[in-house]
Amino acid sequence: MNAEPPSSSALSSLWQQIRAVLDLVLDLSFKRYVTPHLVRMLYVLSLLAAFMYAISWLFYSWWGIIVAPAAFLLYLIVARVTVELILAVFRIAEHLAPMANDTVAKPAPKPASFTDPVR
Repeated sequence: MNAEPPSSSALSSLWQQIRAVLDLVLDLSFKRYVTPHLVRMLYVLSLLAAFMYAISWLFYSWWGIIVAPAAFLLYLIVARVTVELILAVFRIAEHLAPMANDTVAKPAPKPASFTDPVR
């Protein structure tokens, strides 16, 4: 990972992004999540694949003119909801982590004894 990045600014920016992703992937302590950083790219790739599949339906079947746009729209909705659910889970985990650290740091109160008489 000590290789010199290319000199142009676009390639330099791309190199920095690749290096950041590799640093996340190779983080063996798992303190940082890689999925939120990659989910945008995976979403775009899945949309491109769905678009190519819909185009192939248009040209290779007679009923594809009707089914391909409907299937593509349905896929868009399902893919978007799936990505949002994944991101919601990671955001919940990020918001719960500080609360978990606070409960570990504070000692739990001692429970009241049932043998003590009430005064």
